[in-house]
Amino acid sequence: MKEDKDDGKRRLLKDYQHYDERPFFKRWLRVFAPGLTVAQYKEYIEGRYIWTVFCDNFIPKDKFLEGDAARRAYDRADKSGATCAYLTGDKDGLPLPGAALTAAGIESNDSTSGEFYVVGASYGWTYIVTHETPSGIGPFFMSRKLLGHICRTKKY
Repeated sequence: MKEDKDDGKRRLLKDYQHYDERPFFKRWLRVFAPGLTVAQYKEYIEGRYIWTVFCDNFIPKDKFLEGDAARRAYDRADKSGATCAYLTGDKDGLPLPGAALTAAGIESNDSTSGEFYVVGASYGWTYIVTHETPSGIGPFFMSRKLLGHICRTKKY
């Protein structure tokens, strides 16, 4: 039975792995992973979860927050104009639902508790809750201010 569940997860992820075809995620990659090359994207990100840019050292650890520090930063962030996307959803750039105004609200709500991506107005910051957050991987928070300047090798 476990094997069937794993196969289902792979199929589900495969259906949504082409971030370069989804405007929300394509822009997310350009803004928050500016040093990521097309070759790196194809080898390490396509077919995996986009938040792995934080775990695979594509973004230096001092440029983002994780865990409770990320939750606190999200709770303090200005949410006016924020939009969101669900990895498995068909629509991107949706208005932020009321349940998602706090980190605790996101994590306690079944519809937003896994693979949920939020960006502030004009992509000024991002907050990601992963399906691994209950296991201690994530959530992640990053702002353009934290990111600073990272040189782009090739535009993604």
